Amino acid sequence: MTLFLGASCTDFLTDLSPAQSLPSSEAFNRAADLETALIGGYNALQSSDLGATGFAINANVLSDNAEWRGSFPSYIDMYNRQLTAANPEIGGMWAQGYIAINHANLVLQGLTTVDDPALTTALANRLRGEALFLRGMIHFEMVRYYGQPWGASSSTDLGIPVVTMAVDESTDITFPARNTVAEVYAQAIADLTEAASLLAPTGARGRANGTAATAYLAEIAFQQRDYPQAAALAQTVIEAGYDLTASPEIPFINEGSSEEIMAVINTVQDNPGVNGSLATFHHINGRGGDVVVNPDLKENGYLAVIPAEQLAEAGPDTLIDLRSALLTSSDIFNVEKYEDFTNNADDLMLVRSATFYLMRAEALARINGINAESLELLNTIRNRSIRRVNAAGEQSDASDIVSYEASDFADADALIEAIILERRVELAFEGNRLHDLRRLQREVRGVPFNADILLFPIPQREIDANDMLVQNPGY
Repeated sequence: MTLFLGASCTDFLTDLSPAQSLPSSEAFNRAADLETALIGGYNALQSSDLGATGFAINANVLSDNAEWRGSFPSYIDMYNRQLTAANPEIGGMWAQGYIAINHANLVLQGLTTVDDPALTTALANRLRGEALFLRGMIHFEMVRYYGQPWGASSSTDLGIPVVTMAVDESTDITFPARNTVAEVYAQAIADLTEAASLLAPTGARGRANGTAATAYLAEIAFQQRDYPQAAALAQTVIEAGYDLTASPEIPFINEGSSEEIMAVINTVQDNPGVNGSLATFHHINGRGGDVVVNPDLKENGYLAVIPAEQLAEAGPDTLIDLRSALLTSSDIFNVEKYEDFTNNADDLMLVRSATFYLMRAEALARINGINAESLELLNTIRNRSIRRVNAAGEQSDASDIVSYEASDFADADALIEAIILERRVELAFEGNRLHDLRRLQREVRGVPFNADILLFPIPQREIDANDMLVQNPGY
């Protein structure tokens, strides 16, 4: 795949020439070389096309949560579902994804050849675990864009090429065909399962850890609608020691909070720039808000998450949802989860603990019907977000009003719908909604969940360079 040439090596091996001919015997002599190669993988993940903004904004623009009001033609076409194979957002995600995967493969390959006393068993396990995490996670994230959702039509649905061999010199370049969605999922599961066994439950911010690997395994099971497995893995994540913050805005305002399991970190020094940051796209003080809350999310999300009977029960007081307070109150609702429009340095949380409270709640409701644990998990998220406000503007706990009981639901389906609504509000603009709708096999802004126009096309430059690649239908 031609995108690998140079990109896999020149970022961290600038002293070697030529860039397209970097045999591992020269590139990896020390444990430190492997660490540097791994950092190259994280650097690719940190690109705005991939993990810094791409995983979130692309799903937002395609989903039923957002309207695109900016001027970038690439996002206008994405929002209007008029994508072409030349769209730079599509090409950027593909290129950066496979650069990161190649860095991971270089590390995995190097671990079999490096003979350095500094490469202890503990260090080798960490490097292998992080590389496997990156490879598995990125394969999974990308296949959700370029391939149909799990089980959409058949086991032969095409996903993306599974790449497990490193390219470190031009003679290594291959031209792989697309694997099926099922094959990509299988590779991601294998990589993440081993990563979870090798990595400690916690680690340095911005680096893979065992809990993040388990969390992605839970997400995969959830997408596969394997609800018993999703429930079990979500419980492991919940019990890993990443505690919910006192209110829902804290993980976004005070990055690195107890709720953050893994994030793509953007600092003032390495931010994705004014045209690539989360705040630029979402915040009113960015560019005025390219991505805004659409009427459906406002009416059937934020304004629906507190039922009318609960609002009435507050009597002379009012109920407010602190998650709505993250929106500007105007005719155009802007998302203010991402607030650092000055430095363009908001992190994107790939994994946070609140997600798994709601995942387990939904999974258990599907398995056991109306049950006490689903209610408790759902209420935990609601009670930290909704406040009672008196005439003096003083806030107080509202759990006695907004906590659901079993009698509030006619059946399990009603409880499941309440949890899905809570997910929509709690996780809005974090890149979840599109994948939820496709998992649930529901329409996405008027088109079927498996419509061809919801798929990213394979980038044209890849089609031109690799005769083995088959384009998605409609492009």
